[in-house]
Amino acid sequence: MVTAWQAPRCQGKSTGQDASLQDMVLKASQAYTSGNYEACLEHCMIGQSLLCVSAPQSHHRRYQIDLLLLTAVAYFELGQYAKSVAYNDAAVVLDPSLPEAQANLASGLSRLGQLDLAIMYYQSALRLRPTTVAVQTSLATVLQRRNRREAGRVHEAAMLPESGVSDGTLHSRQLSQWASGNRHLGDPSLATAPGAAAFPPSSSLAPAVAARRCQQDSEVEAGAVQAYHLGASQRPLSSEERNDLGNALREAGRGEEAVAQYVACLHLLISEAAQAEAQGLGTRTHARRQSVVYSNLASMLKLVGRAREGIMCYQNAVALQPGEAEGHANLAAALKDNNQHEEAIAAYRQALALRPDFPDAFANLVHSMQCVCDWQDRPSLFQRLIAITEEELAAGCLPSVQPFHAMAYPLSTDLALRISSAYAGHCLRAAAALNVGPLPHPAREPLAPGRRLRIAYVSSDLGNHPLSHLMGSVFGMHDRRLVEVFCYALSADDGSPWRARIRADADHFLDVAKWPSPSIARRISEDGIHIAVNLNGYTRGARSEVFALRPAPIGVSYMGFPATTGRGLMDYIVTDKVVTPDHLLGCYGEAVARMPHSYFVNDHRRAHGDVLRGAAPTPTRTALGLPEDGVVLACANQLYKIDPGVLDAWCRVLRAAPRTVLWLLRFPASGEPRLRAQAAARGVHPARLVFSDVAPKPAHVARCALADLVLDTPACNAHTTACDVLWAGCPLLTLPLERMASRVAASLACASGLGGDMVVGSMAEYEARALELALDAPKRLALRAAVCRARGSSPLFDTRRWVSDFERMLLRMWAVHAGGRRPCHFDVEG
Repeated sequence: MVTAWQAPRCQGKSTGQDASLQDMVLKASQAYTSGNYEACLEHCMIGQSLLCVSAPQSHHRRYQIDLLLLTAVAYFELGQYAKSVAYNDAAVVLDPSLPEAQANLASGLSRLGQLDLAIMYYQSALRLRPTTVAVQTSLATVLQRRNRREAGRVHEAAMLPESGVSDGTLHSRQLSQWASGNRHLGDPSLATAPGAAAFPPSSSLAPAVAARRCQQDSEVEAGAVQAYHLGASQRPLSSEERNDLGNALREAGRGEEAVAQYVACLHLLISEAAQAEAQGLGTRTHARRQSVVYSNLASMLKLVGRAREGIMCYQNAVALQPGEAEGHANLAAALKDNNQHEEAIAAYRQALALRPDFPDAFANLVHSMQCVCDWQDRPSLFQRLIAITEEELAAGCLPSVQPFHAMAYPLSTDLALRISSAYAGHCLRAAAALNVGPLPHPAREPLAPGRRLRIAYVSSDLGNHPLSHLMGSVFGMHDRRLVEVFCYALSADDGSPWRARIRADADHFLDVAKWPSPSIARRISEDGIHIAVNLNGYTRGARSEVFALRPAPIGVSYMGFPATTGRGLMDYIVTDKVVTPDHLLGCYGEAVARMPHSYFVNDHRRAHGDVLRGAAPTPTRTALGLPEDGVVLACANQLYKIDPGVLDAWCRVLRAAPRTVLWLLRFPASGEPRLRAQAAARGVHPARLVFSDVAPKPAHVARCALADLVLDTPACNAHTTACDVLWAGCPLLTLPLERMASRVAASLACASGLGGDMVVGSMAEYEARALELALDAPKRLALRAAVCRARGSSPLFDTRRWVSDFERMLLRMWAVHAGGRRPCHFDVEG
């Protein structure tokens, strides 16, 4: 049901016939809430009979409407949709201003297949109460079934918290739609419904109502928690209130307390279900409620780092509601995030078996298969995925393919741009609905003498993460005469030395992990930031809506997301002339600012100086299962970057150069047996593929020196890994294509001064060069020596030079803005 029954409105002291009527309404409400729909109908019929025999009174109309609504929702829960429609229709005739009656009528019509009428009544309900999440989501679902263009816009509205007292039930399908939309934006903390899911409400008492009202404002979660605790001090909280308190604690960032409330709620629900079963009552509603709370608990456990327990809770939710496709998809997503790809694939397949038309599940199934090199039916799967994406874009819907996944897919540059632009549009509309209003910016004028440019770095990866490993020295190397550095950390302190160093190096460091997005945007604005640098893009932990709120005059996309963010979200993207030659400028929705050398910064000289000095502990080849006297061809990329075409080329080289082996990572381990089988099918003995476990960063960089030649993956390159192997002194072979993620390794190779030796122009040349270097030891050793020399002299590993160039770029951006011009493509010359 879209909108569940609310507390009866006819309350207070009543006598005589009115008291009997009110008693019937309350008993019907309580029976509905407990899941005893037959008893609910019985009380409603008695109430209707009392109305028929009583003297007409003006206020009896309110009782009549309450009884009609209760009768309608009871019939809906019993699957008697035609009767539900009839009673809701009667309620609408009596009071057309009731949004719940309009929405419930739409739900019944939708179940009967009368989609046009359902759409009309959903739209009427939203005109009466525009921000009801459950109605927005249901309307989006019906519109998608009818392939209406408005679906995307309505669905985006449904991603936002409601502004009134909660009157909707977010069941598993709505939960899944909310979660999928926010996983696309890269933020797992939002991968549940707004404030998680509520039950069908009972006749809620005052503390719970007050708490729900408090919870609508994202900045007063503490008020919601206090309201629930006030209720608990007066009487024991119900299961519904425990769940809502857990949701409020979640929004307040009090994760472990939220977990405790969800667990307490489940204890109550299990007890209630046992009592209902003992009394011979139906338990369907109890199962549904338990499933909702298990899902809320699972999501919260994941957020507090208890992923394994979260998976178990999702499994319980699926066991309670085995016919719900969304439950299997939620379980699959949790398994996937925990690197349990085989189990995730099975769960996604089950979700699709239950609901074949489930684009999010299908898109994630394709990605899970790619992660483990499961290439069964790969061409047809991508053909279908592209067709689904085109349909979603044409309908104005948020694509099921996430921009970060799209980087490694065989998609056209145009389609990739349109996917990112759809996500940008989603962020902009979602931000507009937050009603923050225009935020003040610094004056649009040249910087006065002695005034510094204020730069904001905003990221969820300021800690033990590759981004911080690469940018570790940047924050401290800025010229403090020119730049004032602000860092806004979107993730909690992980206690790592990288986090501590960045905090110490920045002029201002704020942990805003628990702040709502409007508060972060306001703080950036209040700090007088000139340029806000988005270090996430569409990656895990991103808060893209912060940038959509325009907290600074200029927004810049850099480093975290090697692709365009689409049109309208960011002003600039930082690249270079290798990554973005002139003929590819049209692949970006932002203005392109090009660095003089590689845009991709690194901190290897400071962080891994022992490798350059020859002092890094390095294992022997034998210790890793590699031949001491053979030729080791390697690829240290995650396995999702490998595709059948590049493996074909590798296997042809292996067959033509019998003393070679191919060294890969178990990244993930479940991809190893498939790649061995694929190699065998291509005429290469599986033993010639040698796999190693993923190693800690220092050990990984040092052991890269054991390889003779690293073979890059053309569709989605080595990025950080390319820096690692070049710093270790190992040559790299790469083939740049068109999209940004496919050209980063070429940028790094060219910045080393050896692009002519390590960058090729076609797959045929890639294969020929790999074979030549595998067979020609003198040429291979000469290239290795050149790579080693370049570490000390090329711009690639000169971080201080990179920072100086970047500052010139930022100052140029401000000069363009201060001059009254729009963002435009420009180059920083070296």
